[in-house]
Amino acid sequence: MDEAKDAFLGLLATLEGDELLSFETFVGAAIEERLHMINKEYEEQQHGDHEHHAGCNHDHGPRTVEGGHVARSGGSKIFKLNKIIEDLRERLPIHAEAPNEAVSIPDSEEFEGYTKDNMVHVDGFLYTEDDVDELCDSGKLSRNYCLKCGSKETRPLNFISHSASVVQLQFLFQVLLKDKIQNKVLLDVGSRLGAVLYAGYLFTEAKKLVGVEMNDYFCKLQNDMVRKHRMQDRIEIVHDNLLNRATLLQGADVVIMNNVFQFFSPVEVQRQLWEFLYTQMKGRKGAILVTVPSLQEQLKDAGLIGAKKSKSKKKKVPVKPPGAVSAVSKEESEEGSSVGNWSSWLREIQVRVTGEEFVEEMMEDDLEQLKLIHVYEVL
Repeated sequence: MDEAKDAFLGLLATLEGDELLSFETFVGAAIEERLHMINKEYEEQQHGDHEHHAGCNHDHGPRTVEGGHVARSGGSKIFKLNKIIEDLRERLPIHAEAPNEAVSIPDSEEFEGYTKDNMVHVDGFLYTEDDVDELCDSGKLSRNYCLKCGSKETRPLNFISHSASVVQLQFLFQVLLKDKIQNKVLLDVGSRLGAVLYAGYLFTEAKKLVGVEMNDYFCKLQNDMVRKHRMQDRIEIVHDNLLNRATLLQGADVVIMNNVFQFFSPVEVQRQLWEFLYTQMKGRKGAILVTVPSLQEQLKDAGLIGAKKSKSKKKKVPVKPPGAVSAVSKEESEEGSSVGNWSSWLREIQVRVTGEEFVEEMMEDDLEQLKLIHVYEVL
């Protein structure tokens, strides 16, 4: 104990100002988290060692936990994630886009009416809704845009994010994948800022977390964060096009795809990428695929399902006698085992969103974010 105290005081002597205040917050959160774990282990041991007998007034039924178990604030893991967010904010502009990054607006119903003039990107990992309010109040962001220069005629801007929010990542790793990722390999396709990788490192016991990213600016940024926060033991950043890395998909137990293709690839490239993913994953029974938005929506936007039917007149087909077998066309045969016919190779896992998993009360906007997460299992 004396050695621990001396080492602690020696460490304090190296810190000053804001660093000392930050360390104070960290130490308090770490001690609180450690005490919680010790108490939990003690309660579980007491429950296991207790001998039930006639007249015993203990509850012998199955135990239930009152309230949620996921805390959005407090704890050393959240503290460390927030430090990474602070570092990224210092390195990036508010829109968190790479220099010369090409972004296109998807031609879909969801983004109908969106233009480069009425759309603004605010990264959901770096900024919460409260942060956005503060940015708007300070004049660093605007919520509206002018329809005519110099006039008072305005409309609300459309806010989008290319990253998962912290609450989405906590829900994903601490609830949805809690029992599915231990000692597994996770692949984040289009890892961008590295949000999925950092959260996966802190909130799970995944064996390895790999991010594949085409943009060299974001790859350097991720590698800098991984080195600074000492996560090299389990995180790897691959700078390449997914199409060149079949082995990454073949070796992954969990594949994360958060808003990865729609804003960054033409439709024909999106089709190629989805076909490639299907080819590499279709035989990997039990592998998990997580998408935001839903796989169905993304395949539809890529023209792989729900294609518009031709308006040409249909030819009348003679009625076949009972027992006759219809010939199956080549197109129909291929459809039975294609990426577009997703239910032939994937099973969607029901995602139940109530907010009860969290210690703090959840706002409706937070719950809506969680509903965007879809989880599938390879058949």
